[in-house]
Amino acid sequence: MTIRTETEGTVGWIIIDRQDQRNALTTAMWEDIPRAVAKLDEDDSVRAIILRGAGDDVFAAGADIRELHQMGDDPKALSDFEERFEAAQASLENCSRPVIAAIQGPCMGGGLALALACDMRIASQEATFAIPAARLGLGYAAPAVARLLRTVGPSNAFDVLVTARRYDAPMASQLGMLNAVLPASDVFAHAREIATGMSHNAPLTMQAAKATITALNRHDGSLQAAEEMIMRCGSSEDFAEGRKAFTENRQPKFRGR
Repeated sequence: MTIRTETEGTVGWIIIDRQDQRNALTTAMWEDIPRAVAKLDEDDSVRAIILRGAGDDVFAAGADIRELHQMGDDPKALSDFEERFEAAQASLENCSRPVIAAIQGPCMGGGLALALACDMRIASQEATFAIPAARLGLGYAAPAVARLLRTVGPSNAFDVLVTARRYDAPMASQLGMLNAVLPASDVFAHAREIATGMSHNAPLTMQAAKATITALNRHDGSLQAAEEMIMRCGSSEDFAEGRKAFTENRQPKFRGR
């Protein structure tokens, strides 16, 4: 019952690893996700991160329903759960590195919430998606609804939440949830290829792009910080290196400063 991290060159991996329970997330696992994100975000060798489920059959079945049942109608327990649930998603959204969700098999409830907090989503043709809260009588947290809303729009978000139906990968792609749908055997390799390709680009530029997109999506007044990051790019060593490499017709060697 763990959240594992691995590094592979410039790529960091966060792995939801509870295969005997279809990678359902316990309270301890929700708490571990921000720690895993921080560990990779602080690693200077990591330029991009991939989030995946352990094994090849499932991304994540969502929150552990047995734990939710044990909470019952205890307001404090539910509030504590919501706090951990949101902290896990926010850590992915606020991570300075690009985060790619590589999805095989079911991506349900809290698993889909985590995927929507990532910057990109790549899924297998067999992947399925749903938020079954309406079938459980569970109110879905507003920040998670906001991420769904920004991704698929109001009408589609309403459909996802109120019907609680399961979407296959092509339909999820049509809704705008996915960047690519591939054969299952290609998903992790494709995610790795994209993440590795990102490592050749200027880290400060990627960070500024992510911060700007996030700020514009949130409408929460955080754009000023993003604009400061954009200005930092203009005076960075990487910008000087990029210009020099262009004139010398070679690949730039960016250092993130």
